[in-house]
Amino acid sequence: YKSSIIPLLGAIIVTNGFFSKVSAQSISTPDTTDSVAATVKNQEFPQWGYYTVRRDFRKCVSPICGGYFIKQVNLKATPCLDGVFRSECYVSAIDWSSLKVSPYELIKIQNDDGSRVILRGNIVPVTFSGFGEFGNLRVKEAFYAATSTPAKGTFVALKDNGIRCITTPCFSTDNLVLNKPKTAQVSSIDLSQTGATQKQLDAATNEIFDQGLIAVGKTEVVENVDPTKRDTKFVATQFYLRVEPN
Repeated sequence: YKSSIIPLLGAIIVTNGFFSKVSAQSISTPDTTDSVAATVKNQEFPQWGYYTVRRDFRKCVSPICGGYFIKQVNLKATPCLDGVFRSECYVSAIDWSSLKVSPYELIKIQNDDGSRVILRGNIVPVTFSGFGEFGNLRVKEAFYAATSTPAKGTFVALKDNGIRCITTPCFSTDNLVLNKPKTAQVSSIDLSQTGATQKQLDAATNEIFDQGLIAVGKTEVVENVDPTKRDTKFVATQFYLRVEPN
């Protein structure tokens, strides 16, 4: 798959005969904003709890200032520790203790200005003597953008769903919208707008067939004279590679 346009494998594996079809349906949505798994038939993927982060540079005493402002991707308002939905939530700190990555990778994430990092986690309460209760973001996974190209569009996870075909188009990848109970299927993926290197594209392809690739972009329907041959393509402006644990 040495290309920035990825035809999903179910559409190109034709020499090994028929594969059993596995459909992705029936999302069970959890009643929580925590980073728990959304169960799709024959597949599990943690669809909730994805945040962008920016530092708080206000000059006042900690923990009131000096923490981070966090925002759930794809949502106009984020539920904060006090139960109020705001455009951003303030947290006094980020708890990295559950993120088992190398010191080099951790420093790289911590030094980012917020433009290239996506964090998966949940807000937990922490009490400070004399100040009361604040939220901290407890991180479970971190993802780093492949390039500096601006991310435009919807944040999704692209994950192989097990469908295999002997013709095209083959809808063998689930398109799961992050932080929302929405899923669909696509038959091809275009990463050409991201400006990624071939090594990064290879890593992205591996993630699609493994734990799932975080990407930003939009879905396009490619028309065909034969309506049964319409291709549904996800066109990415950016993708994020998982920071692998030690």
